[in-house]
Amino acid sequence: MKIPTLKPVNIHPSIRALFALFLFTVACSQGLTAQITRGSLSGNVTDPTGALLPDADVTLKNPANGEEVKTISNGEGEFMFPSLAIGNYALTVEAKGFKRIVIQSVIIEVATPARVAVALAVGEISEVITVSNAQELVNTTAATLNNIVERRQIVDLPLSSRNPIELVRLQAGVTGSGATAANAAGLRGATTNITRDGINVMDNYTKQPNFNVLTSPTVEATGEFSISVGTVSSDAGRGVAQVRIVTPSGTNQFHGGLFWYHRNSVLNANTFINNSTNTARPFSLQNRVGFIANGPLYLPQAMFGPTSYDGRNRSFWFLSYEAFREPFTVIRTRTVLTPEARAGNFRYVGANGQMQSVSLYNLGNNKTENPILKPLIEQTPLPNNSLVGDGLNLAGYNFGAKSLSIVDRWSSRFDQVLTEKSRLGVHRLEFVFHRTPTSLTPDTGNNRDAPFPGGINGVNNTQQTATAAAIHSTFGLHVANEVRFGHQRTPFFFGPEKEPTVPFFLNLPLITSPINTAQTVTRNTTVYHWQDHLSWVRSAHTLRFGAETQSITYHNFSNSGTYPTVTLGTNPANPDGVLNTFFPSLPAGATGQTIANRARSLYAILTGNVATATQTFNVTSPTSGFVPRAGSQYPIRQREINLYAMDQWRVRRNLTLNAGLRWEWLGVPNVLNGLALLPVNGVAGLYGISGEGNLFNPGVLKGTAPTLLDFAGKDKGRPYYNDDWNNFAPYFGFAFSPSGESGIRRLLFGTEGRTSIRGGYSISYLRDALSAHRAALVNNPGLTTTVINTAPTGVLTAAGVPVAVPIFKTPITDLENFQRNPVTGYLDTYDPNLRTPYVQQWSFGIERQVAGKIAVEARYVGNHAVKLYRAFDVNELNIYENGFLQEFLNAQKNLALNNGASFAPGPAGTMPLPIFAALFTGLPVASGFGNTAFINNLNQNNIGILGLALATNALYATNRTRLAPNFFRANPNASNAVLIANGAFSNYHSLQLEARRRFSNGLLFQADYTFGKAITDSEGSADNFEPNRTIRNLRLNRHRANFDYRHTFISNFIYELPVGPGRRFANNGPGLWRKALEGWQTQGIISWHSGLPVFATSGRTTVNDQLYMNPAQLLGVSFEEFKKNIGVYKTPQGVFFFNPNLINITTNTNGTLQAATLKDGILGTPAPGQFGNFPRNAINSPSFFQMDFGVLKRTRISERANVEFRAEFFNLFNTVNFGSGSLAFDAARFGQVTGTFPSRFGQLALRINF
Repeated sequence: MKIPTLKPVNIHPSIRALFALFLFTVACSQGLTAQITRGSLSGNVTDPTGALLPDADVTLKNPANGEEVKTISNGEGEFMFPSLAIGNYALTVEAKGFKRIVIQSVIIEVATPARVAVALAVGEISEVITVSNAQELVNTTAATLNNIVERRQIVDLPLSSRNPIELVRLQAGVTGSGATAANAAGLRGATTNITRDGINVMDNYTKQPNFNVLTSPTVEATGEFSISVGTVSSDAGRGVAQVRIVTPSGTNQFHGGLFWYHRNSVLNANTFINNSTNTARPFSLQNRVGFIANGPLYLPQAMFGPTSYDGRNRSFWFLSYEAFREPFTVIRTRTVLTPEARAGNFRYVGANGQMQSVSLYNLGNNKTENPILKPLIEQTPLPNNSLVGDGLNLAGYNFGAKSLSIVDRWSSRFDQVLTEKSRLGVHRLEFVFHRTPTSLTPDTGNNRDAPFPGGINGVNNTQQTATAAAIHSTFGLHVANEVRFGHQRTPFFFGPEKEPTVPFFLNLPLITSPINTAQTVTRNTTVYHWQDHLSWVRSAHTLRFGAETQSITYHNFSNSGTYPTVTLGTNPANPDGVLNTFFPSLPAGATGQTIANRARSLYAILTGNVATATQTFNVTSPTSGFVPRAGSQYPIRQREINLYAMDQWRVRRNLTLNAGLRWEWLGVPNVLNGLALLPVNGVAGLYGISGEGNLFNPGVLKGTAPTLLDFAGKDKGRPYYNDDWNNFAPYFGFAFSPSGESGIRRLLFGTEGRTSIRGGYSISYLRDALSAHRAALVNNPGLTTTVINTAPTGVLTAAGVPVAVPIFKTPITDLENFQRNPVTGYLDTYDPNLRTPYVQQWSFGIERQVAGKIAVEARYVGNHAVKLYRAFDVNELNIYENGFLQEFLNAQKNLALNNGASFAPGPAGTMPLPIFAALFTGLPVASGFGNTAFINNLNQNNIGILGLALATNALYATNRTRLAPNFFRANPNASNAVLIANGAFSNYHSLQLEARRRFSNGLLFQADYTFGKAITDSEGSADNFEPNRTIRNLRLNRHRANFDYRHTFISNFIYELPVGPGRRFANNGPGLWRKALEGWQTQGIISWHSGLPVFATSGRTTVNDQLYMNPAQLLGVSFEEFKKNIGVYKTPQGVFFFNPNLINITTNTNGTLQAATLKDGILGTPAPGQFGNFPRNAINSPSFFQMDFGVLKRTRISERANVEFRAEFFNLFNTVNFGSGSLAFDAARFGQVTGTFPSRFGQLALRINF
């Protein structure tokens, strides 16, 4: 099937105008560059007396590529390089009457200000003083909480996925045991903003996991990256957790490498659960191979003649590739016919205990084998096991579905010096391209593999790309500019290897159909990202201005259900003529009926007797109507524009102030093909006949009904919601560096540049995932409908079974939608004044350099997120004002007096039930007072579920007219009336401690501890739908965030062992001895955190129909007493999160656990009309500890080449980290832990570096 494509849409006029404006700005060069993928360097120059020295010449050169920039110190002795590519530079400072000084190593890192203090000595300028490193270790210039993951950490630390993003968890304030699923600063995932080479590379559709990068970087393709988690400056927007990834560039020398990383089952430990059940260790096999190469562009004269070119100091390239392969097998068990059943002989054990066999072709209305079904049955193999089926007519077929996961990661970069020492400035081009194709064939992960060997498989593949191009310019000594454009594509394809050749699918009873019904589903999120960042150093001020615009478009396509599906069997209009009397010695009762029904199903498979036919139809445009076999497609685009200005003011030698203002416009999303249905009367439409805001007033009808839904959008004169233009985000920060030359001040603060007291405040606006908008814009039914032909006749033919094409109409009423789907039918709309969410952040801390090369920091970090998106149901079930609660209580009393058989009034002592009586009028007892589901609900206090059934089930629709239309719900024509609004918040407070040592003399380490608390009323999700516990009291939503880890400690280290040539120990000896000892290194990551918050649940709907947010009721114990029994308890019957002495443990004769129920009198069901009193998220699941450790040996084979072997083990000590098990008070296995975090697994690697 050809998938429809979208016509290109013109760029919005405002974006065109802004683009033109900044092209003009660049041409005029009145501006600067922000710290997007680059860093900066500032410093001061002093004479021997400590006086600041103006007019000193300052030169900064990168020896790797020859890049050189110059400036002079100002009247206050300060100098500034505002825009520098990351790398290791040499700094030269000279002035008349003073010796020249050369600082050999000044490291520039992404988005991080570096600073040096240069003290000149009196002498001739021809005299040179060389200093290895004079760079300050503490941040004395900015308040932003930023951490650098440097190249050495990326390359050497053990990474299970070899994705450097795993290392975001090394930053204080980032919590979670997962890698990409971590949370930052106690905030939901929408607060994360990730760029790669300055370009948005997130999964902008779902934004989940929180740190997911679709064009996933590799170790080789990452030069370094930074992560900021608080007090974000004005040059960064759309989030608090700012991750900036930079691709390495080439240098003047050729470098490269080959690598192979390998895993297999032998290196792994079995899981704790598998060991306890004597289950074998699972199979595992992974291989990663690839290469890295970089250098100058060089075209030798011998080969290229007059076109030869030496690109040293001008042209550089970088290329890396990683191939990932993981084969695995999934065991499939299918149900097939036995040889006897294929011949039409149905077998069963009769009432006399004897085997009976009946030829189905001699029974019923159709006595011949169906020619359509015969070849399909022949495609199914004969059984090879009896794991499924009755063993007589049906049996199992087991086989291994072999699958292969393939990921190829390509990254490339090219840098070119465009002009040097030109009157028009110095200009450098940067071009980066990433490509990550992936495939899973067959797609066993989504159960899309072929039903049987040799069949058509479903596949899962992607082709993700990201491109970035930038021009870096400097104009004179004080002005710089960066203009950057980028594009990301992330197409996903889920579907069959080839389109089905059959005109319809078959739903076969009893057996597995040989037809793979996997249908095509695609999605693609594209990003166009343009930005300009300008810097201007003027006296003691570094001014920064910038602008950016993004256009994010989500394309989707799905033809699920569009193929007609024929179900075989019978319907009242098409009986099969097979009677129970045709089966001799048929057992009586349910057993015999089950046998007869199985025979009828087999008869349908053989003869093709049809029961129903189903087909889904979609609208493809506002005027198309329903189009047969057309897929659904709802492309959504959202645009944004951001402007900022900020100033870094060096007020005094030891005091820097930072201030800025950012303005952001996040446009209203737009469904490009116009297919967005929303209520005509907006929010009032959600409340229907009750009227806007008129909740819980049965009989008071202030609204209109039904609610009409029609196409919406700006072009229809009905925007989804209004634009938000006043999003101004201020930023203020300070960095104060006290010092002392002697006495107590020196003891406390050290000399200049060794202590920094920093603090700041800022606001960051947020962009939610497009999936949140898609849910709102396409949830309203009407554009997709499924039609069922319930009365086809005859047998299956090649023409299939006709399904009538429905008639599409707009406007459509909520009542019509509700009648089609009364249980899950949604009615969604936006708050017309929906605002852009934002986070207020603040921090204060002190940083101190101690013990030479070690810096420590203590800081308080907090934030408050407001106006967060939340989608919630305003159509809450009413049980109070309508008297239904009291009637439910009366029904419970009646049920007790009737000995649990019925809750009907009548016997002595029972009470009248007028509401139930009105709804049950004219219905059989099984649908009314004797309904077993209702009786169970009464026994379990489930007033919500019972009320929901009465309010929505079509069986009671006629009788509901005896009550007020809004008796149970404000809008009786909607199951869920969902409002998308600014309905959520969060608060976060933390103490963060950090100690770090940059790699030097063979040692690097970093340790971080976070003590924090995150409070929220909604954690957020892909669609942000989270019902309130009750609209009556919104404060009940407030709780510890589900991702709130109270304590988190993480550290990492790299240590080169001091043995071998050039080292402290064993540095002499025979050649082989030196080779054996050289290049040994250890590295690791140690992490520990407290558990996630959990609580005991009731699983009851005692207040409304919301199930999961209702805690259990504490009965005979207090919460503190209950809490004392929480822990990890290991018993012969398993591991429990709750004291097993308080659990009724039942085992079989082998000692295997059969049940583990909580003893009576501890927890119970909340009373009808009340929530449980167990505090929500008040206890913690078990804590987590893991150490990942690696050993590495580098052996030199020449001056420029070495061989590297490494062994890495994740969860080195095989620490068993348990979950909390089920805490539902009536769970069959209360508190039993059935899962653990991964056990130890190993990885071996071989590298050749040159």
